Amino acid sequence: MITKQPSSKRSTFDRRRVLKGMAATSVALTGFPYIAKAKPATMTVPNSGGALEEAFKVAYFDTFQKKTGIQILGAPYMDTARVKAMVENNAVDVDILNIDATEAAALARLGLLEPIDYSVFDKSTLLPAAAKEHYVLVDVAAYIMAWNTKTFTAETRPKNWAEFFDPATKEGQRSLWKLAPQTLEVAAMGGGQARDKLYPIDLDLAFKSLDRLKADLTWWTSGAQSAQLVIGGEVDVGTVWNGRVFKAKNDGAPVDYTFDNALYVCDSMVIPKGAKNKKEAMEFLANMVDATNQATFSKAIPYGPVNTKSFELLDAKTLELLPNSPQNGKTAVFQDFDYWAEKGPEIFERFNKWLVG
Repeated sequence: MITKQPSSKRSTFDRRRVLKGMAATSVALTGFPYIAKAKPATMTVPNSGGALEEAFKVAYFDTFQKKTGIQILGAPYMDTARVKAMVENNAVDVDILNIDATEAAALARLGLLEPIDYSVFDKSTLLPAAAKEHYVLVDVAAYIMAWNTKTFTAETRPKNWAEFFDPATKEGQRSLWKLAPQTLEVAAMGGGQARDKLYPIDLDLAFKSLDRLKADLTWWTSGAQSAQLVIGGEVDVGTVWNGRVFKAKNDGAPVDYTFDNALYVCDSMVIPKGAKNKKEAMEFLANMVDATNQATFSKAIPYGPVNTKSFELLDAKTLELLPNSPQNGKTAVFQDFDYWAEKGPEIFERFNKWLVG
């Protein structure tokens, strides 16, 4: 059966009637016409605090407020468990947060983060390792070897991780972080695993290195403690994060360190799923990876930028202090954050058993 088609005049009338009805329904349902969401007056950004937050403030918080009028409020660090609970209970009350990159990778794996909108900024200028689907690295720190200068000099200290993990070659008390990530990487390199083939970590090799060191080993559990052990002479050589010893060295404390064979560890930024100011959070992230702002950050604290254009804006004195500057990054390796997100639980179990064994 052939149905007579309505005239174009009738079709136009029908479309108008439908659109008018939809608009009326929308008003009836909401009580008022659509109004664009107001820009927030403040945004909350949990972070590690201390010197890091001070550097964040001058480089990122203040510049974002000047650009947008939005005041950034710092807040205490939120670890994986707290972020997970916040998202799962639909109680997200922060906008974007600073978190260790291994924790960011774990949260991404659990589906608790918003994807990063890379249309907001140009990721082509970032280090290749920095731009992840659900998190962005925002600085480069280093897990490095430091020594007490009353025991060792730059010439006599352990030259590499193999000598660090062999007290018979270089006598002295050692210190390591009492946690599997970072410690097992340098232990594996100490056993001979090549830094350019560090993942997956040869765990048997790493634990053999730890076995060799066990009688000469002091553990630390905080960055401040790691530095004090070396500076105070309780250990002769140990691992530290570079930001913990650079000022002490400059102030004349008996400590020195090297970026040779460093393990790059990074801060990242994530947006928890369900964040109320997601658009503004993405804009804040764009402000964080801006080349000029990254350079300002690296001048305030000796952590390297992830925007490669920032190096051109830094003087030679600043570059000497940064883990990933051209002169310091030749023998370093990035930690594989996604590896720890996937393999972490089983490795933590083995490491904790070794500690009490």
